[in-house]
Amino acid sequence: MAQIYGREKLVGQITAEEWRTGRRAGLRPWLLTTKSREVAERASELYQGEVACAASGGDLHARKLYAEGIAVIVASVANVRHRLALENERGLVHACDGSRSLPPMPDEGQPCGCPDDPFERKAAARAGAGPRPDVRVIFRLAAAPGLGELSFQSSAWQFYESLESVSHKVKRTGGPVQMELMLREQRLATRSGLDVSCTYPEVHSVRRLPVTKAGLHLAA
Repeated sequence: MAQIYGREKLVGQITAEEWRTGRRAGLRPWLLTTKSREVAERASELYQGEVACAASGGDLHARKLYAEGIAVIVASVANVRHRLALENERGLVHACDGSRSLPPMPDEGQPCGCPDDPFERKAAARAGAGPRPDVRVIFRLAAAPGLGELSFQSSAWQFYESLESVSHKVKRTGGPVQMELMLREQRLATRSGLDVSCTYPEVHSVRRLPVTKAGLHLAA
């Protein structure tokens, strides 16, 4: 399939966020978009899916997937982007790991200037004065690896923080690993006494997979 999501071999993408009143808010189901009817139908079978009302193009299939967790296989560290990033009208102007600049910044490896305190870091991001999570994972569904590679992107701080240990583990082992993408719900009380809830993704149950001469050993 031609580069529908910025990488030639991707057959679709899964998200767990949407824009609401200019800010991101969690979705209760996962949302799969793909140009492949086979991928859409198989994922619907596996994860209690239903057709979404709208997709971003007439040739796209969109499915809501009602599963708390989705087990996925990540082939290598090249399939994980774990960074904080800030963009403006000129494009990407800052990329870091919270302490040092990352590629493609010209000052790669140098101190990035971000606050050490997580509260200050998040406050700067909310104000548009600092970077926010820019996380991307490319994977295969553990239940149906033959469907091809999909991607998952998130700007949620919870996902960024939960993926940090995973990123280090994949770097140490070189991959492949199996992990589970999970949706969590958090209930909060506002200062006015109103109860609100948000849904966010996390990573759980990471384990290394063996590699055979033929490549990945995909047995779960």
